[in-house]
Amino acid sequence: ACAGAVCHRPWTPPWIAGSRPWVCAAWRMSIKKRIKPGKIEASPDGGALVVHFTTEITHLNEDGSPGHVEKVPESREVPVAKAMRGLRAEEIPALAQQVVDRCRYIPATKQKQVEHVLAKLHRSHSASPSRPENPPEGRERRGASCHAAGHSGGSERWAPAQPAGSTNGSSAVTAAGWRPADLLPRASVDRIEDYEEALYEDEMETKAVGAQKLLRLCTEVNNLEDISEHPTLLGVLSRELRENAKRSHELAVAITGIFLCLAHFTFFHPALTRHQCSDVTMRIVDYESKRRTVLHKELKLHQGQLAARGSAATDEERHKLVREEKRYRSILEQQDRLLLLCLLLLRDMAEDTGVEKRLVSQRLCSFLVQMLTRNSEDLVLHALGFLHKLTLFEQNKDQLVQSSDALSRLVDLAGHQNPELSALALRVCYNLSFDARGRCTFLTRTGLLGKLVQACQQASTRRTAFKLLYILSADAHLRNNIANQSPACISLALQVVVKSRESPVEADAAALCINLAADEACASELVRSDGFAKAAARGIQSADPLLLKVLRHVASHRNVRRRLFSMMRGSFNSDHGWLTEIVRLAASYSENPTVLVEAMGILAALECTSAEVPWVNLCDSGLLELLHRFLMIGFSEDDVLLECVILAGTLAMDPDFSPLMATSKIPRLLPELLAEKQDDGEIIVQLLFAIRCLLLRPETCDIVLQDTEAPGHVLDMLRDVAGQVPEARMQAIQAEADELLDVVVAVEGQQLGESRWTDQIRHFRFEQHNLEWCQRLRSSKDSPVEAPKAALHETRGGPSALGWADVGGLAERCWGGAGATLGGGGGGGGGGYRGGFGATTRGFDGYKSTRHR
Repeated sequence: ACAGAVCHRPWTPPWIAGSRPWVCAAWRMSIKKRIKPGKIEASPDGGALVVHFTTEITHLNEDGSPGHVEKVPESREVPVAKAMRGLRAEEIPALAQQVVDRCRYIPATKQKQVEHVLAKLHRSHSASPSRPENPPEGRERRGASCHAAGHSGGSERWAPAQPAGSTNGSSAVTAAGWRPADLLPRASVDRIEDYEEALYEDEMETKAVGAQKLLRLCTEVNNLEDISEHPTLLGVLSRELRENAKRSHELAVAITGIFLCLAHFTFFHPALTRHQCSDVTMRIVDYESKRRTVLHKELKLHQGQLAARGSAATDEERHKLVREEKRYRSILEQQDRLLLLCLLLLRDMAEDTGVEKRLVSQRLCSFLVQMLTRNSEDLVLHALGFLHKLTLFEQNKDQLVQSSDALSRLVDLAGHQNPELSALALRVCYNLSFDARGRCTFLTRTGLLGKLVQACQQASTRRTAFKLLYILSADAHLRNNIANQSPACISLALQVVVKSRESPVEADAAALCINLAADEACASELVRSDGFAKAAARGIQSADPLLLKVLRHVASHRNVRRRLFSMMRGSFNSDHGWLTEIVRLAASYSENPTVLVEAMGILAALECTSAEVPWVNLCDSGLLELLHRFLMIGFSEDDVLLECVILAGTLAMDPDFSPLMATSKIPRLLPELLAEKQDDGEIIVQLLFAIRCLLLRPETCDIVLQDTEAPGHVLDMLRDVAGQVPEARMQAIQAEADELLDVVVAVEGQQLGESRWTDQIRHFRFEQHNLEWCQRLRSSKDSPVEAPKAALHETRGGPSALGWADVGGLAERCWGGAGATLGGGGGGGGGGYRGGFGATTRGFDGYKSTRHR
C-alpha cells in the first residue's frame, strides 16, 4: 500500500505485472492520462528549475466511459546552471523561451513565470558567484534540514525528480554532483533504534543530530514506511517537539521536517493524527507568533528610549541597539524557516476536513494573517495559498472580513512586485468579496481600486481583477464610490471592451460595464469616454447582447440621455440613425429573445417625446408592426412582452404619436393582455399605466372604453386580489388600477351619452368600502335562520333599512378621493387628468420594472 502511495508512475496491479504482454497492453488501454501544469520554482541549490505538475489518470469502464480519476503530483528538474554562467539580464527572456520549447511539461502560458524564476536565480548568482562544488559532511550549514525538506515554494505536493537511471526516491542530484540531502549527517536505516535513543539524551545538540539523521532517512521515499510503522518513534518525536522546541531551533526544524516528509502522502496521515502531530505543530506556530510580538515590543522600547535621549545617547548605547536589531532580524529569519515548514505540514494535514476544522478552532486564520506581515516571500506565498483554501468556507471568511487590518494587508500584497504573490492575493480578495461587509471595506477603507486598475493591465492577473471589480460593483450603493475614487477604472473597462477581438466581447469586462452603467454617475463617466460610441455601434452592428445591455442601462438615466444623443449623433450617417438600426435589429432577431429583449429595452428606456426621439419616423422603419406582432397573446416571451408594454406606454404619452396609435391595433391588444397576464405583477402594472395613458388621449379614449373590456378586466382583477395579503406588488397593482378607474369615471362624466362603466365602478367601490356589511346582508338573505331577524329589521327600519338609499346624488359625489376630477386640458391638445398629460407618472411610488436591469 505504501509503494502505491508514493509511486510517481501509474500503479500496475500485481496480478497483471507478471501476465502476458497482451494483457498488459489491454490494461494500459483502459486508462487515459492528462498532464496538468503546476508551479515552477528554483531548486534548493539554485542550479535547476523545478517544474511541478499533476498527472490525472482516468480509469475507463468496460463501456469506455470515464470512471475513477487518480491525481498523482509529480515534478521534474530542468538544469540551468551552465546556461546561467555569464548570463546577462537582457538574455533571460531568450533563455526562458528555450526552456519552454524544450520542456514538454511547461506550457507557453508559463513563460512569464519562468522568466521570473530565472531572474531570481540570476540575482542570487550575482550576489554569491562562488558556490561549493562538494559541500562538507555533517551539520556545518545552519538550517540545512529546512532545505532538505525539499520545499522552496508552491502549494503542490513534494515529489523529488527522478533522473534517468535513478532507483530510489531521494532528492535530485544537482549540477555539481551532490544532493541537498547530503547537507544532513549520514544515516542508515538499520540504525533507527540508535537515532531514537539519541532523542532521550539530555544535551540538545545530541537530540538535534539524532533528529537530523532521521530526517536524512526520510528524504529516501523507500524509508518512509519503516519510520511510520516504528512502534514508538513518532510518539517520541511528537513529545520532543512539544517539550523541547523552545530550547533548540534546529531540533524543531528537524522534527517538523520529518513530519512534513510523511505528511506529503495521505497514506501516513492516520499515523500522524494518532500522535497529535498537527496539534503540536499548532503550538509551535502559536509560540513563535507570541515570541515575535514580544521581541517587536522590546525592540520598539529600546528604539524609543534611544530616541528620547537624543544627542545625550552614547556610542555604546547606539551600538547596543544595532546589535539588538541584528539579533531581531536573525531570529525572524529562523522563525520564517520554521514557520514555513509548519505551514506546509498543516496544509497537507488539512486535506482531512475534520483536521481542518480542528485547526480553524485553534485560531489558524489569525495566525495566517499575522504571517502575511513577514518578510519571507515563500512564507507569505504559502500563507496566502492556505487562506485561499480556507476562505472557501463561510465561517473562515467571516473571521477575515471582520478584521479591516487583514483586508488592508491583502490589498497591499495585491500590488506586490512578485506576480505570483500578487495574483494569489487577488484571488483571496475575490473570495472575500462575496461578503457584503468585505465589499464595503474594500471600497471605503482600502485602496483596492487603484491596485485593480494596475492588475487589469497585466495579462496574468487581468481576469481575476475584472471578476473582482464585477463583484465589487454588484452593490448599487457602492457603485458611486467607483466613479468618485477611480474614474480610470471605468474608462479602462470600456477600452478593454472596445479592443476585444472576441465575439461576443470579453465577458468579464462587459459584465463590469453593465454594472457600472446601472449607476448614473458611472454611466456619465462611460458616456464621456472616447470609446463609448464605438462600443455602442459595435454592439448594434454585431448584435452583441452584452454591449446592448450597457447601452440600455445608459439610456435609462434621464440626466445622461442628452449627452448620449450627442455622442451617438452621426454614428450611422444621421442624428438618430442608431435608433433606426435598433428597430431593424429587433426585426432581424425576432426569433432570438436574448438580443430582442435588449433592443426593445433600449427603446423602452427612452421615456421621451417626439421632440427628442422621432417616434413617427421610427414607425416608418417598422416599429409599429413590431409592436403589433410582439403584443399578440402567446407570440413572445414575457421579458420581451414587458419591454413592449413599457414602450407602448411611452408612445401613448406622446401627443404627436396619438393619431398613429389610434389607427393601430395596440389599444385593443393591451386589454386582452390584461386578462391573460394576471400572474405577472410587473406586466400588469405596466399594462395598467399604458391603458391609463391611452384614456388620457381623445384619439384613443373612445376605443378603449367602447371597443374593449379594459375597465371590466380591471374590476375582475381587483376582486381577485381583494382578499390577498397586501404585499408591495399587490399594493402597486391596486394603486395603479384605482387611478385607471378614476380616469374612466372622470372621462365618462364629461360625455353626454350613457355611461358604460361608471355605475359598475361605483357599485364595486361601494361593496369594497362596505364589504363586511354586504357580506352580512348576503348571508342573511341566503340563511333561513336569519330570515326572521331580517324581516324584523325591515319592519322597524322601513324599506331602506337593508336596501339602497339616497341614490339620487351619486353622480355628484367624488368616489375617487381627493383630486379625482377632470383636469383642464393639459398635455398638448387632448383632455388631461390631474393637471393634464405632464402630471402622468409611470407606476406607483417609483414602482418600475427592474427586469433585466
